[in-house]
This record gives sequence, structure tokens and C-alpha cells, in this order.
Amino acid sequence: MSEAPKKRGVFNIYILDDNSSTRNIAKQSLEQNLPCSVTLFSDLPSLLSQVPTLAPDLILLEDNQGDDQGITSCETIKKAPITKNIPVFFLSAKKDPSRRVAALKAGGVDFLIKPFYPEELVARVRIHINMHRLRLENIAQIAEQKALLRVLCHDLVNPIFAAHSLLDLKLSLGKPVEESTLKSVLSCCQSALDIVTHVREEHSLVKTNKQFKSESTNVAEALDESRSTLSERLGQKKIELKIDCEPELQLEIKRVVLVHNIINNLLTNAIKFSHEGSSIEIVARSTEEGAQRFCIIEVRDHGIGMPQEILQKVFKDAAKTSRQGTANESGTGFGMPLVKRYVEKCGGAISLKSVEASSETAHGEAGTTVKLTFPL
Repeated sequence: MSEAPKKRGVFNIYILDDNSSTRNIAKQSLEQNLPCSVTLFSDLPSLLSQVPTLAPDLILLEDNQGDDQGITSCETIKKAPITKNIPVFFLSAKKDPSRRVAALKAGGVDFLIKPFYPEELVARVRIHINMHRLRLENIAQIAEQKALLRVLCHDLVNPIFAAHSLLDLKLSLGKPVEESTLKSVLSCCQSALDIVTHVREEHSLVKTNKQFKSESTNVAEALDESRSTLSERLGQKKIELKIDCEPELQLEIKRVVLVHNIINNLLTNAIKFSHEGSSIEIVARSTEEGAQRFCIIEVRDHGIGMPQEILQKVFKDAAKTSRQGTANESGTGFGMPLVKRYVEKCGGAISLKSVEASSETAHGEAGTTVKLTFPL
């Protein structure tokens, strides 16, 4: 389970105790004094089975008088990836200091002797839950900052590469730079500035836990802009880009996001893994399912495809999925995770199908299709 910042409001607390009296007293004390939802468990397996459905902010464990079940349960909780970062709070009738030390060594964050004062239990639980939520918020913000850094490092390459290629070609041939070339270079520079501006805005929004505002973007115009930005890359491999898009199709999404963070990344990947002289097709259309309308955008290449081991982890940030293209192009492996991040931020969904080229693959079957679905 990936960690995510909890919404402010109700605390979710699990109590694990085979003593019904202790469970009920703790539950009553907490629910009367905290905005919390308390769930009671008498055994560890039933508690762990509920964590994927509703992860708690804190687990309250009973350290029984005659055994080490509480210590063992805490060790189990701290070893399981799904629960290892959830704070565990001990309630115990044992006054032996060595028990408190054992509980803390097992991974507990606090230890309270029974009989306890309800006010003290509430105060300590509140402190640990707030600390846990702040930690999750910090982790989420750090992850967002890393993603934004990757956007700058990854998505700025396309417009900068295009501008450099246009000027370098003219200068290497010793020819004057025409006005049309200067306009293309200026457009590339504007695209780079748009990316930087968007990242700065998103960085500001991350710090305040807000979402960036969308805008109405014509999909056909966005696809044409991507074609223009990537024209040098397409030309180098003599790849034909075929676009079939409903002319009036509009999406509530920022243009810079659709063009540079999503479409450009998909096309760059498609170009990288396509053979020289082949084609890439983009189809964008609206469709209806019941009362809901959707925009479907599909990007299809006829390249080398993906092996299953890469296909299964292509959207994961931590996975190493970068490999060389058909012309030995290098990559970072950041592109597809960034696409997924922005598609989902805009309320969409992404799916991928791929057939790896091999001696057993029929002609024309190899390649990759990426499907984006956005609500209209």
C-alpha cells in the first residue's frame, strides 16, 4: 500500500485486545473526546485483513499480564509492508520497566500503564496521530517535489531539442536563418517557458495542498502542437505521424499539461521504439457510456513493443524500465510514470497494450497502444 496524506477530520483507530472490558473502555474514552472512528479486534489476522480497506491512523495494543502476545503482534505489524509505518500504542497492566523497553524496541511509539486516566490516553493518542499525519503529508510533498523536478528534467528536453536542431541545421549548412525557422524556434522557446511556468505554479499549489485550475483545450490543436514540437525527431527516423481527431473535441485540461506532460511523452516513447520509415497513429474521439461522455485518445506505434516484465511496471516511479530505442536512443524511464500522474490528476485513466516483436510475431502485430480516457 502506498502511503498518502490523510484527510483532516475523523481519525481511524484500531484496538487489538482480547479483553472486551479494556477494549470497550478505551473505545468509549476515545470516541467521547476525539473526532474518531474506533474499530475493535480480538485477534491480529482480522485486524490485518481490514487494513487494505481502511488504513488506521493508530493501533492500540494490549500487553497482557501473562504472555508476550502484544510484543509479538507489534513485531508482526512492523514487519508487514502494509502496516509498518502505522504508530502502535501499548496499554499494559505490567509495571516492569523492562516491558516498556521491550514494547518500544518492538516498534511501539508509546506505553501507558493500566488503569489509565482517559484524559491522558486521549492526549497521547492525539499527539501520535497528528505526528503520523504530518509525516504522511511531508512524504507526499517530497514525492510531489521529486515529480516536478522530473518534469523539468524530462519534459524540457523536447522543445529545447527542437529549437537546437532547427538552428544547428541552418548553421551547419552555412545558410541564413529564415523567418519561418525563427518563428519555429520562438515557438519552442515559448513551450519551454510554458513548462517552467506550469511547474512553478504547481510547486506553489503543492505547498498549499491545492489543485491547479483546468482550462478548455482543443484536442486537435494540442495534437498539432505536439507534432510541431517533435517534427525533428519524427523526421530523423522518417516516421509518419497520422492524426485522426474530431475537430471540435474539447477537454477541461491545461494545454501545457495535455501537450507537454502527456502527448509529447507518449509520442517520444513511440518514436523511440519505432523503426525507421514506419508510422504512428493517434485517434481522438468522443464516446458515450450511459449518461456519461468520454474523450478517448489512443496512440499506436508499430515498433518493438514491450516485454511482459517491463509492461507490468512501466507506470511505477521506482521501477527501472528505461531501455535503448531502435536507433540506440537512451532514456530515463520517467516518461510513463509522469504521464500517468498527470492523466490521473486531470480525472482521467490510462491503459496500455503491447506486443513484443519476436520471430514468432506476425507482421504488423508488434507495437504498443496507449489509451487515455477523460470524462467530458
